[in-house]
Amino acid sequence: MTEFCTLARAIEMSGIGLHCGREISVKIVPDERAGWHFARRDLAGTPEVKAALENVAATHHATVLQSGQARVSTTEHLLAALWTAGITHARIELDGEEVPILDGSSKGWVEAISLAGREKTGGERPRYAFNQNVWHQEKSTSVLGVAHSQFRLSVAVDFEHLHAGAQSIDLVVDAANFARELSPARTFTLESWLQPLRDAGLIRGGSLENALLIGNDGPSSPLRFPNELARHKALDAIGDLALLCGDGGAFCGHVIAIRAGHGPHRAWMNLCRSKDALTRL
Repeated sequence: MTEFCTLARAIEMSGIGLHCGREISVKIVPDERAGWHFARRDLAGTPEVKAALENVAATHHATVLQSGQARVSTTEHLLAALWTAGITHARIELDGEEVPILDGSSKGWVEAISLAGREKTGGERPRYAFNQNVWHQEKSTSVLGVAHSQFRLSVAVDFEHLHAGAQSIDLVVDAANFARELSPARTFTLESWLQPLRDAGLIRGGSLENALLIGNDGPSSPLRFPNELARHKALDAIGDLALLCGDGGAFCGHVIAIRAGHGPHRAWMNLCRSKDALTRL
């Protein structure tokens, strides 16, 4: 996939917002502009926010984008699916403030994009590569980016829990590997996190239908992979890393994320920008 592409036809889906708890409808339509543009059709004038690093407004348990009145939360699962499928141009229209969580994974988005198909828009899709190593560390979290001929991602997590201990995933990220190895991995929470999240006004739409709950007796439903938690963190990382190439460009490099999340991803990407560490090939 070396050319710019958009969808061959529109996609329409709806579901619950994980944090807002409301039913939200989404329509993803072909667009002539490079990148991904979220449009709030429930607001006067249908304001837009482009999926770009400079528009990240918050990273507390979700990546939130904002430009003026256009604010959209939980963008990472959809962006991961669009980016890895090579959809570089799309307008994402929502009637609410959050991308639906679906079943907690990217699988539904991947399947919808595959059914819609791709259409070339003209022009060659740019590729970006590291010209230096970039390392961000804060407490027990670290993110490192080094040169590589492909997009390789290594993620390790450890929640120091009987059923959520050390696990990892390492793979080359392409459309097929993402669809098969990462997209089915679901969002999750430890039982001990529930009340703090609720107290913060989050997970109002959370349920056992759209998230894994990890309790003292184990997960709330059978795991899709033995290391599903690490795979979901990798899925999240891809959705965030898409913002580093906000024009939909492809990425070459090895990113290693240890106990990371949306906040460290953002800090590392800002460091990449400040160091001018990516070269357009």
